Amino acid sequence: MSRGEMMFRFEIKARDAAGRIGKLEVNGKKIETPAIMPVVNPKQMIVEPKELEKMGFKIIITNSYIIYKDPKLREEALEKGIHRLLNYDGIVEVDSGSFQLMRYGKVEVTNREIIEFQHKIGVDIGTFLDIPTPPDAPRKQAEEDLKITLERAREAEEIKGIPMNATIQGSTYTDLRRYAARVLSGMNFEIHPIGAVVPLLESYRFRELVDVVISSKIGLRPDRPVHLFGAGHPIIFALAVAMGIDLFDSASYALYAKDDRYLTPQGTKRLDELEYFPCSCPVCSRYSPQELREMPKEERTRLLAIHNLWVIREEIERVKQAIKEGELWRLVDERARAHPKLYAAYRRLLEHYSYLEEFEPITKKSAFFKVSQESLNWPIVRRARERAERVKEKFKETIKHPIFGEIPKYLSLTYPFAQSEGEEDFEIVKPTKENVLNYIKAIAEYQFGENASKAFEGAQVELARTGMPRQVKLNGKRLATVRADDGLLTLGIEGAKRLHSVLPYPRMRVVVNTDAEPFARKGKDVFAKFVVFADPGIRPYDEVLIVNERDELLATGQAFLSGREMIVFQMGRAVKVRKGVEG
Repeated sequence: MSRGEMMFRFEIKARDAAGRIGKLEVNGKKIETPAIMPVVNPKQMIVEPKELEKMGFKIIITNSYIIYKDPKLREEALEKGIHRLLNYDGIVEVDSGSFQLMRYGKVEVTNREIIEFQHKIGVDIGTFLDIPTPPDAPRKQAEEDLKITLERAREAEEIKGIPMNATIQGSTYTDLRRYAARVLSGMNFEIHPIGAVVPLLESYRFRELVDVVISSKIGLRPDRPVHLFGAGHPIIFALAVAMGIDLFDSASYALYAKDDRYLTPQGTKRLDELEYFPCSCPVCSRYSPQELREMPKEERTRLLAIHNLWVIREEIERVKQAIKEGELWRLVDERARAHPKLYAAYRRLLEHYSYLEEFEPITKKSAFFKVSQESLNWPIVRRARERAERVKEKFKETIKHPIFGEIPKYLSLTYPFAQSEGEEDFEIVKPTKENVLNYIKAIAEYQFGENASKAFEGAQVELARTGMPRQVKLNGKRLATVRADDGLLTLGIEGAKRLHSVLPYPRMRVVVNTDAEPFARKGKDVFAKFVVFADPGIRPYDEVLIVNERDELLATGQAFLSGREMIVFQMGRAVKVRKGVEG
């Protein structure tokens, strides 16, 4: 495949916490992320790749170094290509030998040789030969290893003709991880694995894993998928996705099966300890633990591996459903109770508020449930409290909320205050005709920032039969609608014009180029590749103002990406436009 034929696309389709459901397309093959790639050992296939494909695994990973070093496999791969060698039609990613380098200290191949070999055998995603530095290595070693890794990255950038991983190294030194991420983000690569974390996973050092991942994510471009190398136990998926991980790989399904170990989302059990299978996969619904124990070793291993794969797949699907429902933090909270070290990692993650808040949606489909003390530190809660404090400076009348404490009375209809559940019920204070405009102005300050309430001076508010505010008008023209599901404002064009006049540039603006301007004016959606700038304070699902480069209002709509993401992404929708000035 020539360089010109290479295709790689990644866009976000849904999100929660720093997690995202994405559409990843490589050379015409599409998968949905988060996704896990089962590791396929070309010398010992416990489950055939074709069977993996039938189970729904549309991406796998194998080791190009193992193929390269085996004369028979190498010749066959060069003759047939990697897909025919493995009898697999999905996306094939390969490692380069870095894992062997970490385990055994050396490999018999150069960086250039392995990259060129990957290209020749037609892999979909390659990996250059980075230097994995294990946790706790001396800093000098970590720095020297990283220097070589970055040199090899530059070599790979020059010769690659395939989509390629650029692995972030740096041991447990978070500043080195962040530096590596920034350097590699400036280069022409497609995916960024976070490497040398298997020792952390194997020793349950999840708290340190959080710091390694977050420091890497802070340094990375947000438009590139991130792969957590060697992470394949379902116990870690929810936490890792909440941090922003898109891809996983592991041979755990096979390694555990060989050792008669049985995966569950809460941990691993030994087959000889089980009297009942807590699962309804094709294996567990057909056999009892006793029947499996009595089977020949080879068949038992294969069936346990299939069970382990079903559990892995199921947990990935559970995580994606949680994202769609806005319930990812609840799943993280639930999974964290499986092990004290995982619980410590969860609490550590919540300390990274400034990173998490940028990607946390401004509103969610689900209500906020106070399920634990930790849930009071979820980014959506901390941000709501911060904004409520700001609103209190202008709207001083407060009420007592059983979860959030003292909040402005006029925010009692608004997410997450009204849409929440705790030990005690919260009674919403409905507006009267005399004070309903105060609700609208307070919501505007909460939603759009300081002085946004001025855009609604003198407005008239229509109350629904339920007593709740709905339409906000001025001289018969709609300024905004109060959404029934979250009590936030959806702007009409007149409201957007007034808000545009009172908010200083670039507050709540998405700036598009001249190509997109006529489409935005007519109410067409804005795609990321046409965005030239956006307010860095914009958060996913914010109501925003779309303007041209002269700051002339073109439309209003709901942001799908954060402000920084809009500037960086070149694919996918940035704003769902509700109304254009000419629409």
